[in-house]
Amino acid sequence: MWNRITHFLNKQFFRFLCYFLPPVPSSLPKYPKLILVFSTTGIGDSLFDSAAIKSLKQGYPDATLVVAAHHRRQSVARHNPFIDQVFPLSKSPISQIQFLLRFCKKRPDLIVALHINEEAVPLGYLLNRHLFFGAIERCQSFSFLLSHPIETKYETHIVEETLKVAMAAGGAAVNRGMVYQVAPEDLSLLNTHHPSLKKPWIVFQTGGGRTLSWRNWPIESYIQAIQWLRENYHGHQIILTGGHDNRSTGYAIEIATPWVINLVEKTTLEETAALLTGASMLVTTDTGVMHLGFAIGCPTLALLHYQSPASMYGPLDYSPGHEILQLATPEKNSPLKKNPMSQIAFENVRAAMTRILSL
Repeated sequence: MWNRITHFLNKQFFRFLCYFLPPVPSSLPKYPKLILVFSTTGIGDSLFDSAAIKSLKQGYPDATLVVAAHHRRQSVARHNPFIDQVFPLSKSPISQIQFLLRFCKKRPDLIVALHINEEAVPLGYLLNRHLFFGAIERCQSFSFLLSHPIETKYETHIVEETLKVAMAAGGAAVNRGMVYQVAPEDLSLLNTHHPSLKKPWIVFQTGGGRTLSWRNWPIESYIQAIQWLRENYHGHQIILTGGHDNRSTGYAIEIATPWVINLVEKTTLEETAALLTGASMLVTTDTGVMHLGFAIGCPTLALLHYQSPASMYGPLDYSPGHEILQLATPEKNSPLKKNPMSQIAFENVRAAMTRILSL
């Protein structure tokens, strides 16, 4: 309730402010010195934005490109070679005031909102209300603060949504691939923290967060796939990854298949990325790690719910050997399944894993 009240008051305040200081658009600068990009949401969203950031940097190679990133999810931005500086940003008023103070003396010549939290949109308006680009759909109820609102709802892939915004802001036409560059020190840390790892290995991401748990694969399905791999590819180590929300899933799989290496909650995102660079295959549902696999080029078997369609969230390049198995959309008025992801047939999973591992 309190969040809704503060959101309403905040929106009304900025509507009032816009009456006196409207976000009147200016023409694009030819040689901007400082570009500020907002990419403040999840891991997957940050990876989607990486192609747009590449577009902006190649469109303005001499500009300093600064990315405002979620303070707990800076890793993706820090592993993008097209970014010059990363500024961590949180929802707290103190963080946002510090952010404004950081740029008040040297204001950005161009501001681009990619995947952005609503509460961060006013910051872009306050810093440059004449050259503030963003997607109407991403800025939501604060899109009235954009000087250059861009409609992206008809784009066919989520990467193309933010690329459209970047190119409207003067970005270059680029390859649509996501960007994540694994650092040598990340590989060293992985080897130091987990010396028992020996190639070849296969990685199973044990699900995403609890809020979208309907996208997760059942524990029984993980166990079945791992047991089949043990029988048919016994030379491969099987590694489990995941975060805090996946602890119980990882434990249940480890109890049923004690030969696995359970790294759930034991690797950073940087180490997980290093792990994927050496993996023979990643098996995952729709998670940030799935998109990390796509970005790195790790052959990935993605198990998708029909509400996360491959046309929107799948890889843009299948050449590394990616495979997609998508849950069929139920017929209208059909009864809902308790765990619909169990309906993905194991024989299809087995066939997809065989194809990937034969590459």
